[in-house]
Amino acid sequence: MAAVEAAIFDLDGVIVDTAKYHYLAWKRLAAELGFDFSVTDNERLKGVSRMRSLEIVLEIGRIRLSESQMIEMATQKNDWYLEYIYQITPAEILPGVIPFISCLRSRGIKTALGTASKNAALILEKLGISNLFDAIVDGNQVSKAKPDPEVFLAGARKLGIHPAKCIVFEDAAAGVEAAKNAGMGVIGVGDRQILNQADFVIPNFSSLDFALVTGAETAGEYLLAEPGFLPENIELNGSKFLLGNGYMGYRGTLEEYTRENQVACTLAGIYDRKGDAWREPVNAPNGFHTILYCDNQALDVTVAAPESHSQRLNIRRGTHHRETVFTAGRNKIWLAVERFLSLDAVHLMVMKCRFRTEQASQIIIHTGVDGDVWDINGPHFQKIEVDVAGRQLTVKALTNEGDAVAVSELLDCHYGAAEIVRTEKSIYHRVTVNVEPGREYCFYKYVSVYTGKDEVQEPLEAALNHNREAMHTGYERLYLRHAQLWNERWCKSDVIISGDPEAQFALRYSIYQLLLAAPSHTDRNSIPARSLSSQTYKGAIFWDTEMFMLPFFLYTNPSLAKNIMKYRIHTLDGARRKAAEYGYRGAFYAWESQENGDDACTLYNITDLFSGRPMRTYFRDKQIHISADVVYGIWQYYLITGDAGILMEGGAEVVLECARFFYSYAYFKKDKQRYEILDVIGPDEYHDRVSNNAFTNYMVKYSLEIALQVLQLIQEKDESFYRSLIDKLRLQEEIPAIKEMYDKLLIPAPAPDTYIIEQFDGYNQLTDISLEELKSRIQISNEYLGGGNGLATNTKIIKQADVVALLNIFKNRFPHHVKKANWEYYEPRTEHGSSLSPCVYAILAANIGKPDWGYQYFLKTATIDLTGNYKRYVGDLYIGGTHPAANGGAWMAAVMGFGGLNYDENGEMVILNPALPRQWNSLTFNIQVRSQDFTVEMDHRQVKVKASLENTGTVRFQIAGTISACASGQAIEMEYQI
Repeated sequence: MAAVEAAIFDLDGVIVDTAKYHYLAWKRLAAELGFDFSVTDNERLKGVSRMRSLEIVLEIGRIRLSESQMIEMATQKNDWYLEYIYQITPAEILPGVIPFISCLRSRGIKTALGTASKNAALILEKLGISNLFDAIVDGNQVSKAKPDPEVFLAGARKLGIHPAKCIVFEDAAAGVEAAKNAGMGVIGVGDRQILNQADFVIPNFSSLDFALVTGAETAGEYLLAEPGFLPENIELNGSKFLLGNGYMGYRGTLEEYTRENQVACTLAGIYDRKGDAWREPVNAPNGFHTILYCDNQALDVTVAAPESHSQRLNIRRGTHHRETVFTAGRNKIWLAVERFLSLDAVHLMVMKCRFRTEQASQIIIHTGVDGDVWDINGPHFQKIEVDVAGRQLTVKALTNEGDAVAVSELLDCHYGAAEIVRTEKSIYHRVTVNVEPGREYCFYKYVSVYTGKDEVQEPLEAALNHNREAMHTGYERLYLRHAQLWNERWCKSDVIISGDPEAQFALRYSIYQLLLAAPSHTDRNSIPARSLSSQTYKGAIFWDTEMFMLPFFLYTNPSLAKNIMKYRIHTLDGARRKAAEYGYRGAFYAWESQENGDDACTLYNITDLFSGRPMRTYFRDKQIHISADVVYGIWQYYLITGDAGILMEGGAEVVLECARFFYSYAYFKKDKQRYEILDVIGPDEYHDRVSNNAFTNYMVKYSLEIALQVLQLIQEKDESFYRSLIDKLRLQEEIPAIKEMYDKLLIPAPAPDTYIIEQFDGYNQLTDISLEELKSRIQISNEYLGGGNGLATNTKIIKQADVVALLNIFKNRFPHHVKKANWEYYEPRTEHGSSLSPCVYAILAANIGKPDWGYQYFLKTATIDLTGNYKRYVGDLYIGGTHPAANGGAWMAAVMGFGGLNYDENGEMVILNPALPRQWNSLTFNIQVRSQDFTVEMDHRQVKVKASLENTGTVRFQIAGTISACASGQAIEMEYQI
């Protein structure tokens, strides 16, 4: 914000919730007068004087009183109100208020109270916080009600601060308007919809980013920085410095880059196919493209090496920064750009560009919308139209499948001579400026993106309107709203590691990557395997989402978790189509799912590097565990949140249709009187078309178990709903069959002598060689090790955690000695050819009391996108980009592994069995369970659980075997030993 010298606070609903006492008093008065006064009615009284409030109350009751009667009624109401507030205590001060005001005062920012209440002095005395304010202005000193600015202007005068240097905190729309009328900045406290005219809105002070008000810099532990420019890092940095808001992702490329440098604005949920190539997400025309020329020399790092350069990503606020010094002859040009994809308005991209020169020069600003986009399997636009609408540049494109993509750009630049430059696919401003030496110049860009998939009549018109609104709001307010929303996400999801800075940043970076990809704006998208970093992996949603990303959202942001699982409900028909395609009943979910749930996975995914021929793969048709993974995700959502609504909103139908599919797929061996699951691929993709894969069989059995529980649950909750669903699915006759399969399904058991679970039938007969020996046989880098002729096919070397993944999911169903034996057996035989694998070994290592075994795997997982230490190609297939499943795995390894967080399968309690690695002194994280918020702190000897004061229920915790209940404001402390 602009430099703030004073903060003025309203009282009711901001400092303390006395509004409830006002409401009770007004409601009591209304009852005396013979009518009801509702909570909705009470909203009209916020920020309004006592007498005006009485007038509103009488209007609601359609009662007319004389002036003397009104005075009597107002007095009576106030007497009742005073009865209530005489009992008020400091415990009723709203969360975060005192720390924030203390922070302001420590920085020399003056504070005042500005309220219509005539009882302010009494309330402050009862709360014991009178000393926190340099000035108090209340209803005894002013006569005009908000939205008149009198109360705030009086506060500014008392403080001796100009109104423009003041910021107001208000919970009422009238108060927001009053602050605006006073020429002050204003932060709303409460509902964003009601307080939408505020500069930004916070739900409470606990979630406020203090630095947004005080002007302090973001702490260094939230900054990713890379000094210098290295051309060989362009591809990696595109992923590493990624921005995203769930609707779109923008690669961490520089503004002057083009398609050759893999610039991409990847859109979520819109896909296209060019000819016979793979279908993939669409990259929008690039509205950030900007290049400056100094005396006709391009200021482009790819053309001439800069004198200095740095690139930064602020993961706390979701902003990208670059600062570069170019030379042009004897002249030096300093350029700084910051940009973000708005979390508050997800169709919006915003940029601020500043520059100055040492010498008088002619600078040309070439900026606009570049429609010549980078594609892997494109081009995806069959038609592109460029145009100008007043000051706005537009690019409207039509995909090969007929979907519109519209981009509108507004340039806010108040100097220079401007002209428009058009090409076949792009359109630009060309602004020529004769600059003065040493003077800083600044311009802003507002870019709006809409598609035919959005719920608008005309994408281009929507983009134009959205764009104009953004410019009217202005960069500063847009930034504040965006940054505050990022802060609110961090308040829920941050994890603090003491003693290990490398692990701390890597974990926070992983959390950032998860948050930027989450679809907050819709429940019809999920998180693709490469996030929104590019078109790799076809922008498809894999099992990764449920098994590796979902847990993070379940415990930190259940609303986002629900969006992710609702995507699977919306794509149920696609799963039904796939099952029918293969001759099965029920729901066979896509291995690579796009917007409609149809499978984007092809039968020939990999090219044999020796023959150059495409290889037949079986990912699409044999990885049936995907349907079990979806069921597992839905059930985990229900268990941890307690929200049965997801079952009634389609989740139950998904669970039952997946159970039907598994019964349809299974093979019944009459001689052995058991069901078996034949011809599948488990998580280990180096061994395909195997039978009775342990992971798959266990997951199928658990899915059947869930289906039976869901049947019982929905029948108990709503008999008519249950009957309607059974009739709709025509499932009545199949329920006994599902029960029989559950009872008779083969479940591979640990060997009685070694405790090893055989990964699949015949695994024990494979050649047992070391990983080093296998790698010594590789002839061509990136050759595929699995499939029919792969080097690993006939060996015990596996691609990724398989049995260990099973033991991790069902850790409470297996004894310690079985988990330990299998970890030790499979670990040296695992190639970790998938980024999903290391975190699984880290989690189980902690669970068996060997956290130091798992630490290296945690670090490998958490740093994968920072180091770039991952496969860019399988065969000749490019698979670069970010790894959200590994990001989720890093959180799981830290919190569910080393922190020992688990949830009882019966939905009865949170389980904590910590096992911190020796590098960590302590671990702190937040969780939300059954709509209740908790902070968990632990070191190597003790665990402490603190319940939020705002909790309304009690949750049971089992810590190191001891069960305790934790209610609102309570804390549990427990010692433990590994």
